[in-house]
Amino acid sequence: MRPCPTHARPRAPERSPAPPDTPAPQRRAPGALALIAAFGGALAAAACAPDAPPPGPPSSAASAQAGARPDDVDASDTGAPDADPPDADPPADGRPVVSPVQRPDARDVPQRACSFTLPVCVHAPTDVPGAAVLEGLAHLEAAMRAYDALGLPRPLPDGERGGDPSYDLYLERGPRRGPLRVGHDMRALGERFDAASAFAIAAAPAPGRGGCAGASDAAYALAHAVAARLDAGAEEGALAMAASYLAAIAAPCPAEELAAVDAFQRTPERALTGAALGALDGALLFPWYLDDAYGTGAPAQVAMSLLAIAAQPTPAGAARFRGEPDVFDALRASLRARGKDLGDLLLDFAVARAFLGSRSDGAHLSDAARFGDFGRVRFEWSLPYATLPRRVAPLRPIEPTGATYLWLDLPAEGAAGAADLAAAEITFVADWELPALFRWAIVKVDRQGAEAGRVEVAGIFGSTRAQRTVVGLDGLAGLLIVGVNVGSMIRSRPFDPDDAPFMPHAYAVWLSR
Repeated sequence: MRPCPTHARPRAPERSPAPPDTPAPQRRAPGALALIAAFGGALAAAACAPDAPPPGPPSSAASAQAGARPDDVDASDTGAPDADPPDADPPADGRPVVSPVQRPDARDVPQRACSFTLPVCVHAPTDVPGAAVLEGLAHLEAAMRAYDALGLPRPLPDGERGGDPSYDLYLERGPRRGPLRVGHDMRALGERFDAASAFAIAAAPAPGRGGCAGASDAAYALAHAVAARLDAGAEEGALAMAASYLAAIAAPCPAEELAAVDAFQRTPERALTGAALGALDGALLFPWYLDDAYGTGAPAQVAMSLLAIAAQPTPAGAARFRGEPDVFDALRASLRARGKDLGDLLLDFAVARAFLGSRSDGAHLSDAARFGDFGRVRFEWSLPYATLPRRVAPLRPIEPTGATYLWLDLPAEGAAGAADLAAAEITFVADWELPALFRWAIVKVDRQGAEAGRVEVAGIFGSTRAQRTVVGLDGLAGLLIVGVNVGSMIRSRPFDPDDAPFMPHAYAVWLSR
């Protein structure tokens, strides 16, 4: 086995200090805020490591069965101020500073193989075949080269914790039984903002058996370490989302991605940040959408830039990282500079999710058709036009940032009742529980399954009802009704991913003609 080279410790990145009287959510480098407002430039220089390279729907046939649910169906500005008002709760605490996952003892993993060209190492017990160790090392090298090509910073050096400053992946004997375990070291000293080195523990790949799971795990582990360098205190859901997206870019694994996206689309009511660290999660669709809608062509720049912008210093001796500001605070500030709010973005993303996989119309997410039927989002109800009026409710309540979908199937041309569609009107009324705020969109879908128009229904602060009348139904296959729980209607309490577990809220929708 090759000996491991040593790597010089890079200098800590310099960041411009914020004025002492600047409110905490605004303590950002001005250039970085401008970057995110533009959505998609290279990462802020303050966040880049010195050793990193320069930054470079539904078709009518699949929609409804008369009087029954189809096979894939189960029964405005948030108003957030830039700084917390005096009577607001103190900033939420984030993840523990001490990782619940600890590095294995060096005596338990005596095998060690390191790259000659890149700062990555693999450790393993004596009963793990040497070929598996080298295969794991090759996966790490491939992932790091991919992230270098994207202009992302490399993981923070860990001193001598793994024998040298390189990133460490620890293998364990046995089959792949579940998600890998990712951990972080203590907050790095000398860094102006929260940053930490990281490591991972994964099942040893089976040499010669092929498959992409091992490469996906290695890419996920390394992506988590990159994110921990940008913001060690980021909420777990945001880290899982970013690591999943980066892993899908660096080490595409259809089997893993299909399973993750299918699970995500079958439970659209869950929060976007509800994933646990360690396994590829379908929430990767959200940073993917951010790149598609606001990026400039370089993958992952928007999501990783948001992590860098949300970084903050945690006081020495604290048991938990400071949880504020978080990624969604950075996203809100960036959207405000573009004249939009988080509710607009969440609703747009929810609509895009409906046109994924075999329902793709080619206009909402790039390369969305490759997921096939695994990408189809679950509809709560599919209602034939002839059965109106109807009042329906969801199978499960909706968590903040979660979405819900209803389908109204319109009769085809020449069918009974089709003649009056040109003059027909559909009245939509939605009621929901306090204190949630819902946003709605009524999407017109043509006979080819493409979006032909959209009517948005904004929630009003202080109200739990929305109402709209839709006309111009001729030539359509149906109406797709999309709802999003954008968080609390209390303006001083916008959605915070650190508030998990989230309180879901239900609704009722009335449709009549």
